[in-house]
Amino acid sequence: MKKNEIFRNISDEDAAKIADEYPTGDKKQRDRLFKKVEERVNGTFTAEDDASGTETYRPRIAMKVASAAAALVVTAGVAGIGWHLLRNNGSPAESSFAMQVYEASTEEETTVETFTIPAKLTKEEVLNRIKSRDYASFDRINMKYRLTENGVSFLDGSIKRDGLTGSESVVKTWTHTPEYFKDIDPDILTRDNTTPEELAKNITRNEMFFAKDMFICVYGSYGDNDRKISQLYEIVDRSNYPLDQPTIFSDTFSESIVRERIDHFEIQDITENTTFLGRNCTDVLLKHDADKKLNEKPAVDTAAYPSMAPTEDAPFDSEIDQVLSLTVDNETGIILRAKLSYGSEYYEEFEVSELLFNDDAELPENGEYIRNRLAECSPINDSASYDLSVLD
Repeated sequence: MKKNEIFRNISDEDAAKIADEYPTGDKKQRDRLFKKVEERVNGTFTAEDDASGTETYRPRIAMKVASAAAALVVTAGVAGIGWHLLRNNGSPAESSFAMQVYEASTEEETTVETFTIPAKLTKEEVLNRIKSRDYASFDRINMKYRLTENGVSFLDGSIKRDGLTGSESVVKTWTHTPEYFKDIDPDILTRDNTTPEELAKNITRNEMFFAKDMFICVYGSYGDNDRKISQLYEIVDRSNYPLDQPTIFSDTFSESIVRERIDHFEIQDITENTTFLGRNCTDVLLKHDADKKLNEKPAVDTAAYPSMAPTEDAPFDSEIDQVLSLTVDNETGIILRAKLSYGSEYYEEFEVSELLFNDDAELPENGEYIRNRLAECSPINDSASYDLSVLD
């Protein structure tokens, strides 16, 4: 191939411009680099070939040639300035292009970017993440969730917490299917002139408020069309109420799992970078084998964190095989989803439907709301000693 054939499609004007803007150095250096270009066009140049007296070239972008129309790259210049020229021997409809770009520097060698693949989370890291959760660390936090028991009983909860004052509120609503009442003694149903279907129409809804030094609870029972059946309330000393140590979140099923159950299980599988509620999560599968007696010691040694408040959780039944699946929020360590299966006969399932923080979250109900709510109810204890005006 003649040297001038490589540039036969360049106009005189373009050639003059390139010559002015990209000086090529002395003739010896120019001929040596031109030879490398010619070898590449003829297919005799390899990435291992090196031009003596120049810096090593490192590939930045590598693409295979897609057609007979060659992609040509010329690297030249005493100042390390490169320029590339694409030669098209056919019409645009008939030609395709692929290009390999080589960058060089006369001052320092171009480095190749490297990537570090993060190691998979260990069992200890997963458990430590869960046990380091802290609901009290946020200015505000809201959570809505549902707890399902064997598909026949449902608890819907809505929690609001003001991290600056420590005030909290929670609404819990219980609903059931007729199947939930199927084991009631028929004599009792006859005595009360009711049926499982009638009982399933009733709803229990409790509203609880932790404010100042008081725990205030409104107990509500409702029938068809949210018809009020009874509404009672009580006020007790907040410091003596276990659910408020340290927060109302201690009364959720997810906290019961961490407090009373998780150390009886062995982690089977960890799936990272899952998504739930638009949040980055980790899914964890755990099992308890009744034959292994894992309840005698924690499944994995973890750092010691303060446990949530003790409540009257049912004792762990180590004689039943159990499977526990969790979805853990990577940022906070909060369990967003959990399912606990006891053999094949019974399961409990917890799922958060909303989790909001700080400015996105609502404050708990204020003193005016609480006083108006209590005015609709009857007290079940002597609440006169509590000054509700301090709620404002």
